[in-house]
Amino acid sequence: MGFHIGGLQGSIQKRKGQGEKPCLFLRTFTKGSEGVKQATIRRFISLGMLGVLVILFSFLSSYYWSGDNLLAILRDASVAGIIGVGVTYVILTAGIDLSTGSMMALVAMTMANIYRYTLLPIWMMILLGIFTGLAAGLFNGLVVAKLHLPEFIATLATMGIFRALTYTIAIRDGGGVITSQAMTYSSFVKLGGGVGRLHYVSIAFVIVTIAGQVVLKKTRFGTNLYAVGANKKAARLSGISIEKTRILAYMIVGLCSAVGAVFTTARLQSTTVLLGSGFEFNPIAAAVVGGVSLSGGYGDVVGTFIGALFLSALDNGVLKLQMNTAYQYVIKGTILILVVMFDSWYNGWMEKRAYEQGRREAANR
Repeated sequence: MGFHIGGLQGSIQKRKGQGEKPCLFLRTFTKGSEGVKQATIRRFISLGMLGVLVILFSFLSSYYWSGDNLLAILRDASVAGIIGVGVTYVILTAGIDLSTGSMMALVAMTMANIYRYTLLPIWMMILLGIFTGLAAGLFNGLVVAKLHLPEFIATLATMGIFRALTYTIAIRDGGGVITSQAMTYSSFVKLGGGVGRLHYVSIAFVIVTIAGQVVLKKTRFGTNLYAVGANKKAARLSGISIEKTRILAYMIVGLCSAVGAVFTTARLQSTTVLLGSGFEFNPIAAAVVGGVSLSGGYGDVVGTFIGALFLSALDNGVLKLQMNTAYQYVIKGTILILVVMFDSWYNGWMEKRAYEQGRREAANR
């Protein structure tokens, strides 16, 4: 029984004459007769898509290629990209999370209540907001892993639950009407700014991407994510705790959503119950455009980074050309369909090559 994880191929084997339990073997494809790794090829494809898009809009708009605009593209990609790192982890386990926008709203409204009704320092307010995101992610993970509900249904339900909780704790005026809460304390608002022309959220995006990629490629937890998404039965036989891995993945989404909420609120200098509404599509789209397979077991954080930049570049170009914003959704949806279709064909082709290579190697032993 075999599986393919990015550039990894695993198999469950019985050791002859030893009577040992099945164990997991992972093999990394290297450059040679098989060519460049599948993940690297897919990353180049994503980079090519981004390059073509930037070149196209640069011809159509003289301002598009300016330094300020490119930094604006990076800034606008950052929140979706930060949350996309967590979403990548969940998708790698063959899961999905539709509640990220509602988690952002819940975290922001929690901080707004602390800001308005307590004398806690700003750093404590942010820390409690982060804990709120972790708790929401933990709840998602428990619902999915312990109750064994389909991820789509579970997170669709919690999306409504978190949004309802946001309305419940919303800031209200004297007449009981929900209102926005200004958050203008200087040390908090500073997070919405930057160093020179480079925004703090962009710096955080790069740091989170690097950290996420290191965890994914250099730790046991990262290997477990790939294994669970590629073949749960094989992962279980290898001694991997599937429930723990999935719960941790959802908690990381909660953490990333909280970080995104902090930077978004600091930039807006206020929050409302509608914060993050409809935002759930962006992190998922960034991951998929970046080459993360919705069936699990394939993709990485660098691809999601590129995907987030691609979507931000697309939005920016549509605005620069003063096109109807409705076209953004049409173009995004079309691109997503084409990318998923391509990945389905491409992954199948690479798996066939891996299977044939495995047979040749087995025959040569």
